[in-house]
Amino acid sequence: MKAGTATTRAQAEEAWAPVLAAAGAQGQELGEQILTVAHAIASNPLRGPLTDPNREPEHKAALAARLFTGRVDARVVELLQGMARGRWSRPVDLISALHDLGIQSILAGARAGGTLDDVEQEVFAVSRQVAANREIRQALEPARRTSTEARVRLAQRLFASRISHPAMTLVVWCVRHQPEVAVGGVPYNLRRVTELAAAMQNRVIADVVTAVPLTTRQQTRLRDILARRLGYDVELNLQVDPEVIGGVRVMVRDLVMDSTVRHSLAGLRTALTG
Repeated sequence: MKAGTATTRAQAEEAWAPVLAAAGAQGQELGEQILTVAHAIASNPLRGPLTDPNREPEHKAALAARLFTGRVDARVVELLQGMARGRWSRPVDLISALHDLGIQSILAGARAGGTLDDVEQEVFAVSRQVAANREIRQALEPARRTSTEARVRLAQRLFASRISHPAMTLVVWCVRHQPEVAVGGVPYNLRRVTELAAAMQNRVIADVVTAVPLTTRQQTRLRDILARRLGYDVELNLQVDPEVIGGVRVMVRDLVMDSTVRHSLAGLRTALTG
């Protein structure tokens, strides 16, 4: 991240933190409004005027006020004005920063309202369903034959009646947003949101792959072992893959622990073939 963007993001986060803390559970609503603002800016030719380094900072702040005063909470307008006054390395960085602040605000509001764990589990359940159902996954991914809003409507039909409004807002963001990663899309976005929610609760998510389902006792033991090693509470994302033959593979962030028979055989083949 270049200096201009990094500095402006840090200033925005610092200014927003006490506002969000004072808002309490209302942070969920403010977060939804921030994501609405980000979507409006991204959908219209507004990124350039709001981030143009050749325009006076106060002119950009005044433009932000004209665009959104009366449409969203005054606190969100003030946040956007402060961000417009800053310097951005790329216009798209403004959208990315708004996305992060919006998601964090929804999750912080849920934590203040005592529902963060529920929101995390709801988004996690959607993530599991999308990962397990190839047809749903493909239907939600960007494609020439469908518009973004058509995919959003599909997600709402599939999930809105089964999860809370804040969780659905996050799922809609996951469908709309295209991450800047080589392999991303909706599953990547859903995982990102669940990891942020887990981190707010001093917890990490561990992907666990075994050949057969773990018993409840085995899950408890594995969770305790990982918690001692990592220093965090651990939530297990269990997957069964008969091809691993035996053993267990655990992935937490960038850490991979692989004691599967398949991995051992692959290592043996490598050693033999040199």
